[in-house]
Parts: sequence; C-alpha cells; structure tokens
Amino acid sequence: MARTLTALFALLLPWQLFAQAPDAALIKRMTTEIADITGLAVKRPVPFEMISRAGWKQWVNDEITLTVKPEEIRIEELVLRRFGLIPADYDLRQATVDLLGEQAAAVYDHRRKRMLFVEGAAEGAMEEAVLIHELSHAVADQHYDMKRFLEKGPKSDEAQTARMAVVEGQAMWIMLESQMRKMGTSLKGNSAALDLMLPSMGKLAADSYPIFTKAPLYLRETLLFPYTAGLLFQQAVLEKNGKSGFADVLRNPPSSTQQVLHPASYFSATQPARPPVPPLANLKEFNKLTSGSIGELDFQILLQQYVGEPDSRATAPKLLGGLFDLLEHKKEKYAVLRWSAEWDSPETARAFLAQYQKVLRGKSKLIELTQDTPARLAGHNEHGDFLITLESARITGLEGLKRTEPAGRPAL
Repeated sequence: MARTLTALFALLLPWQLFAQAPDAALIKRMTTEIADITGLAVKRPVPFEMISRAGWKQWVNDEITLTVKPEEIRIEELVLRRFGLIPADYDLRQATVDLLGEQAAAVYDHRRKRMLFVEGAAEGAMEEAVLIHELSHAVADQHYDMKRFLEKGPKSDEAQTARMAVVEGQAMWIMLESQMRKMGTSLKGNSAALDLMLPSMGKLAADSYPIFTKAPLYLRETLLFPYTAGLLFQQAVLEKNGKSGFADVLRNPPSSTQQVLHPASYFSATQPARPPVPPLANLKEFNKLTSGSIGELDFQILLQQYVGEPDSRATAPKLLGGLFDLLEHKKEKYAVLRWSAEWDSPETARAFLAQYQKVLRGKSKLIELTQDTPARLAGHNEHGDFLITLESARITGLEGLKRTEPAGRPAL
C-alpha cells in the first residue's frame, strides 16, 4: 500500500517535552547501556541540540517538504481513498503536520545524524525512557545507515512498513528492557510482561494525542504497528537468536507485515505471493501513477473498518500475498484501481468475496450491484464501474472504470 506520508507519521511520532537538553555525560551513559543490551558498540558521541516549539514545527514542515513531493501526496491520498481507508476530503499532508505538531518531541534525525530535543517540561523516568528509545536509533545508525535502511524499501510496498517495525520495535524493546533492568528483571524469556504492557500503549497514544484519536483507523493502526507489532517481533527474534538478533534483523529485515506479525514465517523465509493484477483492454490509454504490494495489515484494517474485528482477525492472516496499481487516464484523468489477493484456499477466497461486498457498500456513497454471484461482483458507485472476480483462491478487483451502458457492464 502507498505509505509515503504514513511512514513519516510513524518515524516522527512525538514523545515527551524536555525542560533542557540532556548533558553529554547522560547521553554517554545511556548509549553505553544500549551497547550492553544490543551488542552494538558506540562508535562516536551522538550530537544533539535543543530547539524551540516553533523550531520543531518548522522542522516537521521542512522534513515533509524535503522527503515527499506534492504529486506523491496526491497519489497516496488517491490510493487510500479508493481503497476506502481515508475519507474523500481528508488532507493527508495537513494531518501529518497537525499530528506531529500537536506536541513537541525528542527525535533522532536520521538524515542529519543528530538528536533533537524540544523545549518543554519532561523529567524523571519518562525522560530517561524517551532518551533510551531515541538514542537506540542513533546507535543502530552508526552500524546500519538508517536513512538507507528505511528508504531501501519501496514507498508503496509492504517492505517499507516491515522495516519501520524493525527500527521502532528494536527501540521499544531496548527502552523497556532498560526499565526492567532498573527493577532487577528482564524482558528475556518474559513475553508475559509484554502482554501486560501493550494494551496501555494504545491508551497512552489516545490520551496524549487528540488529533491521533480522531484520525482514520488506517492511520492510527499503521502508526502503532511499528511500535507494537515490531516490539513483539523483536522479542521473538531475540528469544530465538539471542543478542545477535538485533543485528540479524538489520542485516536481513522482514519483507512483509505478515512476517512481522507471524515471526515463524520470517524464520522460514516465507515470501508473499505476487498474484498479477487483472488485465485492462485499453491499458495504453493510462499512465501508471503507482504500484506496490498489499499485505496482511492492509486487509486487517480494511476488514476491521467495514466488516468488523472478528472477521478481520479470522481472514487477514490467511492472505498469501497481494498487489495493486493505480492508473490515470491520459486524457480524461479518471483513476482506475487494480488489485489482486491470493488466499490460502478457495474457501477463504469465497469468504473474503462476501466480506468485500460489505467493504464496497461501506466505502461507497452511492452503489448499485448489477451482478452478485459466488464468483463475481459487478456494479458501479460514484467512482465508476467495478468488477470483482473470484478464480480458485485468487480474487482480483477493477474499480473506477469508466461508466458504460447498460449500467454495470465494465469496459474490459
């Protein structure tokens, strides 16, 4: 799925405010502890600076301008709208600025290789926990260039989200391990502790960030995923590989959200299926705006939003893999979404087809079904004609086709 700005959301998720920049001695002590936890040596001191709240907001705006082109934002918004994951009038760029600007932050700037602390009033244990988290990024960056690591994953691909889960999951694990050590215990061999901690993370985000709470489900879930699922993934890797697990996943990151959610598939190197998107007879009349993969997390959120969490949790893990692309007609400028999904069995595919009818009804303002069979859904909504087809364990979709007469007969 397209993740140009949504990845930036997760990478720059604000933390607490700071009364003053921590001194070099404290940073050195903490990076030494991180090195002891991870086995990744500190090669050089981590530079840092204090900035004002106004400076923070300007930095956020500059970061978006630097990393994301306006056309990329337009395309990402269009993809998310066509899948039904954000409202038609949702301004993704402004939402990013608003969300990141609603609280000042401590953040590791992986482009400029420095820590930024924003003026505020955090102190005590929370300040130290935040420092450990962000300094974990800095230490990892000294061994594996985080800019290159994060940008190597295509912006419209599952791989980028999986890499984000590695980066934030490691930092979360190190942060919590540091706190556990203060109490004379450890996360190692203690997955039950994580089960107790994780529910509070979503509540903390909701309590701390009002704009986050009001954001579409897709943004909320993709924001938390690198922290929560990434944390559990890192725990599983460390349980299997020991301390070398920190370096292992940076050298060989997971390739999909499914590998993050189900570490056994990462250990077995099970790669996502790549079923072809459906053909389009007049393909030469279109420009391709973007293409990429759709994964378990995407379908989990989509089904949760329109069908319900029980069906979402039951169906999404049975995905073998999916692809999509977004086309724009060269002359008439309407957009066509093509997608495909391979499931573990024909039975699962049939169940998903029935669920997807609910998705279509939920994300459409006006909809008319002209064909509704066990293997085919066709009709039209405000975006044009659509055709959803089942063949064995594969489902393909064409949405946004130019309306034809009689209504509901897509031009293929």
